[in-house]
Amino acid sequence: MKNTYFTSYFPLITILLFSTSLSIATVMLAIDYLQLLGIYDGMLEFFSNNGIKLALFIIFALIYFMIFSALKLIANTVTELSLLFFSKDIAGENLTKIRGGSVIYVIGGALSLLSIQIPMLIIGLFLISTLGYFVYVVYKISHSLTSFSLIGLVLFHVFFWFIFILGTLYVCFRLYNSVMASLPV
Repeated sequence: MKNTYFTSYFPLITILLFSTSLSIATVMLAIDYLQLLGIYDGMLEFFSNNGIKLALFIIFALIYFMIFSALKLIANTVTELSLLFFSKDIAGENLTKIRGGSVIYVIGGALSLLSIQIPMLIIGLFLISTLGYFVYVVYKISHSLTSFSLIGLVLFHVFFWFIFILGTLYVCFRLYNSVMASLPV
């Protein structure tokens, strides 16, 4: 008999792996930009090289950890909401079936640590892991759903994430434009 709680810590490990790899990659990029702008040499007068790298790593790791944790919370809510709308399973057996899919994210997170030199590859690994997990979830619960319910579940996820990403990009562009408009030229 398989212990259902065996994979319960995988989401935390995944968040830590992706946060660490993106933080290291971002620190390398930030140091390059600081050197390009001539700020890094001035910072070295007050802090050591390793102190600057550690401080930047902690800041970026915290930011990425918060982003991935929020995405995990939103994804869990959307998944459970879609199962509420489209599944006839009231005992939660579908949630137990899809729990093993977190291994896909752990593998993607481990591979992201090998890709710290290429930040876009880390983002690509995250997106591939997300797509792989979604296919896994749809496959695992497809046997307990009707065709209409399965289509509804898939469309619910696609529309939610499309609107979420589009809305976030819109807010970011509006914020950027308002900051640029407020700068004296």
